[in-house]
Amino acid sequence: MGKILDYKQMNEILDGLDSQVIKKEKPIGYTYFGYPIDHYVYGHGDYHVIITGGTHSSELISNVFVIRFMEKLCNREIDIDENLYTIHFIPIVNPEGTIIVTSAIRSLIPRDISDEEEQTYLLTYYRNSYIEGEYANKYRDNDYKLQQMMFRHATPNILENEKMKDYLNKLFKENNLPVGCMINWSSNGRGVDLNSNIETSSLIDRVESGEEIYADLHLNNIRRNKLGPLGCPYFSKKGEIEKENEALLNFYNEIKENYNLIGSFIYHSCGNIVYYLGKDKEDNPWVNLTEEMRKDNYDAANVYADETGYKLDEMEIYTTMDSKLKSLFPVTLLVELGGVRATPLSQFMNLDLDGSAEDFKWIYSKIIDSNTEAIIKTLPVMLKIFGNKRQK
Repeated sequence: MGKILDYKQMNEILDGLDSQVIKKEKPIGYTYFGYPIDHYVYGHGDYHVIITGGTHSSELISNVFVIRFMEKLCNREIDIDENLYTIHFIPIVNPEGTIIVTSAIRSLIPRDISDEEEQTYLLTYYRNSYIEGEYANKYRDNDYKLQQMMFRHATPNILENEKMKDYLNKLFKENNLPVGCMINWSSNGRGVDLNSNIETSSLIDRVESGEEIYADLHLNNIRRNKLGPLGCPYFSKKGEIEKENEALLNFYNEIKENYNLIGSFIYHSCGNIVYYLGKDKEDNPWVNLTEEMRKDNYDAANVYADETGYKLDEMEIYTTMDSKLKSLFPVTLLVELGGVRATPLSQFMNLDLDGSAEDFKWIYSKIIDSNTEAIIKTLPVMLKIFGNKRQK
């Protein structure tokens, strides 16, 4: 079996976890098409941590990393003091999008494939994406894309949920979505980008003005100002918040109000980056970040970056759901897994080809192993920061 997990496989693994180690709680909410946003808990300590993956469904490695981390805890491959910490996992923030993108993957790459065969597909997808990025730069070419054409038979008709299938068929027709773009689906099932679905989104004024906004490079045939695979900030009216974001924000607030929330980890892909809170380029609409808050966030991010080798980068503009969470809960780390662009598949490459640059070797293994260790090393730092604040 390969390294990619589809939505059903994710749930098979999650349902098979030892309930004595990781307990499944009631969902934090439900999506528009009725899917649960599931919540799991490890430990029973006084100090609470939240770990999420899969806000953008095409960033599939973020779901898989969180699930594999949970597996390692259950198998006792790693040790985190369950008497000290309580860790809350939301491994699939965007169930609808995850169903869409993994259904597209399974239209071409079967479950029961050998690791070698799967790696061939992954490398081909990456190379096709790279070629299309070069074409976009050289020719300003926004025609059909090689990496999308690999998945041209992935249409909404492959979906099992009849309501979502009918809705997406209508959306494809009305918004003239490109052939094969289900492989690039980052949004939820309604075609709203959850990270852009915030009152301060940088896209809102441009959408309201009627501007045509396209994605970059190998995705430059996808409109961001229309409901679809990525970017669109709201469904029908400015300020309309999707169910997934409402549930996530309520959940963070509930944990903070009722327990000692010492920090959180939000996983995306890609870039090999850990974001810290930098100097504001514009007013933060949610909270006045103090220098102490910034230092605390940087200290945690620095430890994480040291362990993974990831770049530290500043978050200075507050126009996303992630920036809202980082502002309101400031020992929150936003981590971009993997440095090779071309989601959802490139981060699953695990090659050791002679003559390859180091950046292209063992990508998947490095992501899983280094980020696992980074969480373990960062938790005591979060605890120390929380303890220092308590003493003041």
